[in-house]
Amino acid sequence: MRYTKLGLVVSALALIAAAASPAVAGRGSSPAAIQSAIASDSVDVIESELERAEHLVCPVCVKMVRPLIDHPDRRVRLVAAWWLARRGLGADLVASMTDRLAGGDPVEARNAADVLAQLRRPDSVGPLGIAVADPALAVEVRIAAATALGAIGEQSALVPLGRALGDAEPRVRVAALAGLRAVRGFQDPGAAVSLLLDADESVRVQAVLTVGATRTAAMASGTAQGAVAGLVKLVGSDASIRVRKNAAWALGEIGAPASLAGPALSRAAREDRDPLVRSLASAAQARLTR
Repeated sequence: MRYTKLGLVVSALALIAAAASPAVAGRGSSPAAIQSAIASDSVDVIESELERAEHLVCPVCVKMVRPLIDHPDRRVRLVAAWWLARRGLGADLVASMTDRLAGGDPVEARNAADVLAQLRRPDSVGPLGIAVADPALAVEVRIAAATALGAIGEQSALVPLGRALGDAEPRVRVAALAGLRAVRGFQDPGAAVSLLLDADESVRVQAVLTVGATRTAAMASGTAQGAVAGLVKLVGSDASIRVRKNAAWALGEIGAPASLAGPALSRAAREDRDPLVRSLASAAQARLTR
């Protein structure tokens, strides 16, 4: 059969529309497809297939998917936890993962924190808070616990995340700062101000971002003066371009007083050796308060 050009275009558009139709979202999988995806050990394939299987009624599939919460890749662990929770297994997962956090296996404990992050249950804040503050646990477990506290986003997570800012491991401090920013309603930069001059570059970057994330609320806090002073020092003298450019941005974001931040930003806009720092410092000057 011969097709006209118009007919071919119409057919192609119909196929595209069918493929994009929301009616098939979360549908179309099968036990065999899930088994095949798991056997492929491809993160993308597993993730895609479990998303397609969102509404699949398949009790036997639970036995196939549950081991994926210990997959080496975090993306697989998260999608497996999501899929299992869609089967009404959330409470069971919370109980078993909470037990794991206190267990002796660091890999299982880290994976448990990831699962709890995906489930986002407020009752997980307590055990995760204990885990993030336990120096006896592996660094990766404490990092995962801090990340999970941020993902859950409950205000009650602010206390354990604040304690984690004093962790001896810089990567835990980084995760705790990122976790603070993820907590719903987070507006007090006080906990981050003390880390603006941390010895670790990544911690300083995250501390700057955390102060900046509070925007103008930073200037109403009891640590406003310390926040501005710390950011000004970073803009003018930090060896890291990442730190200097983010500090310039943060001074504008919080609406720092021009009398305190203006001279440092003006110098950075003229003299910093990095063009992005100069650009951000110039832009930040227009956002200072008079």
